[in-house]
Amino acid sequence: MSAASFSIKSTASDRELVFHTPQRDYFIAELRGSSLGATREVYAYTDAKGLAGFFSRLAVHKRPWSSVERWESLEGEFLLQAACSALGHVTFSVRIREMLGGPEEWQVSANLVTELGQLPGIASHAEFFFNVVAGA
Repeated sequence: MSAASFSIKSTASDRELVFHTPQRDYFIAELRGSSLGATREVYAYTDAKGLAGFFSRLAVHKRPWSSVERWESLEGEFLLQAACSALGHVTFSVRIREMLGGPEEWQVSANLVTELGQLPGIASHAEFFFNVVAGA
C-alpha cells in the first residue's frame, strides 16, 4: 500500500478492505476477496476525522472489549463496525451500498477478521489517510 491508501487484511481468509484515492471530501472503499468484490466512493466531507477517530478508539484497546464500535457515512453508503472476541480476534463488519432508494439498489456485506495487536498500525495509516480526505 502506498501513502495514498491503506488496507485491513483478514487473517482468516483472503478478504481485504482497501481505502484508496483520498480526495478532499471523499475516498474509495473497496471490499475484495474470493467471490467477493465491491467498490464505492464514500463521501466523508463532514466526518473524515470521525472515521480516523473510529480507528484511533480501536487502537487504544490493549485487551478485548465487549462493545461494538461503529462508523457510518452520512449518506449511508458505507458502514464499518468492529467487535473483539475474548481471544483478541477483531471482526470488522463492512457494508457497502449503492443507488440507495433506486430501482437497482444493491448492497454487499461481509466480515473480515484481524488481530487486536494490528490495530495501532491500522490506526496510524488511517489517521494519515483521512487527514487528506478532511483537507487537513
